[in-house]
Amino acid sequence: MEISKNSTQTFIRCIEFFSGIGGLHYAFKQAWSNGEVIASFDINIVANSVYKHNFGKNPITKCIESLNVDDIEKYEANCWLLSPPCQPYTRGGKGLDDQDQRAKGLMHLIEILPKLSNPPEYIFLENVLNFEKSRSREKLIIQLYRMNYEIHECLLTPLQFGIPNDRLRYYLMARKKTIIYENIGENIENLEENYFKRSNTNIHRSWPFEYIVRPIDQRSSCFTKSYGSHHIFGSGSLIQTKKLEVFARLHTFPLKPNNSDNFMNNLNNIQDQILLPPRLYDSIKNSSSTNYLEFPDDVSIIQKHRLLGNSLNVFVVAELLRCVLFNY
Repeated sequence: MEISKNSTQTFIRCIEFFSGIGGLHYAFKQAWSNGEVIASFDINIVANSVYKHNFGKNPITKCIESLNVDDIEKYEANCWLLSPPCQPYTRGGKGLDDQDQRAKGLMHLIEILPKLSNPPEYIFLENVLNFEKSRSREKLIIQLYRMNYEIHECLLTPLQFGIPNDRLRYYLMARKKTIIYENIGENIENLEENYFKRSNTNIHRSWPFEYIVRPIDQRSSCFTKSYGSHHIFGSGSLIQTKKLEVFARLHTFPLKPNNSDNFMNNLNNIQDQILLPPRLYDSIKNSSSTNYLEFPDDVSIIQKHRLLGNSLNVFVVAELLRCVLFNY
C-alpha cells in the first residue's frame, strides 16, 4: 500500500519480538510518527530492565515459542518487528540453523502466522550475514509467499548510509499485498527453483538512494557482546574507548548531547552533511520526542557492552522501515 506524503499516516500498532534494549523500538519511533509499540517480548532480564528504564514498559518475559494465537491476536497489531537470536546463523557458531534451541521462537512465529485471523500487514526482521543462506530464512520466505506478502530482502552495512561502521546485516521487509493471486499454491512448487536458486539477485546489496559522503578517514567494524569480557580471540572487532556513548553512537542510538566529546562531535558533523530525502538526519537526532538511550545504574559495563553488541543500527532500520516497509 502506497501512502502519499500529504495523506494521513496509517496508524501502526507494533509487536516487538526479541526486543533486547529496544533498538527496533527506537527505529520505529524515528521512522513513523503515527503509531506505537504496544507490546514487546524478551527473556533477557537485564535487557528488559534497560528497556523499562527508557520506554516505561516492561517487556513480557514469556517465551515466544509458548505464545498461542490468542496471546498474539489480543494486541490487534498490524506490524511485527523481529530481531531473533543470531547465534544459530553466525559464522563462528555451530551452524545448527533451525535446529538450534535459540531458533525456536522464530520457527514458532513462522508456524503461527497463517493461523491468525488478521495477520500483520507489515513484518520487519533483522539478523546477521549468513541468515540469507539458512533454512530458517527459506521457511520464512515460503510462508510469506504463501500468505501473499510482498517481500524485500537486503544485505546492507551502515557505511552505505554514511555511518562509519562496517556491520553487514540481513534485513527482510514484508508487506501484505492488496491483490490476491489465485495461482499462489501452484507457484509454491516452483519457489525453490525460481527464488532460492537466484537468491543473490533477489537480495539487494546497495541502498537505493545515492549519497556523496566525505567522512573522516576512520571506520570501525562489527562489535559483539564479548566486549568487556576475557573472550578476545574470535569475538569480533575491538573498540578502544572508555566512553560507552561512542559505541552506542556508532549504532546511532539517540543519546543526550555531549559537547565535550570531540569524536562524537566529528561523527555528528558527518551525519549532518548527509541528505536523506526527504529529511535531514539532524531533524531526527534533535527531535523533541526522542527517547534517549540510558542505562540503569545497576547495569555493569560488561552488561552494557554485551547489550549494545547484540543490538542493531537504529538509523539503518529506521530508513528501511520508512522508505521500504511503510513506503512513505
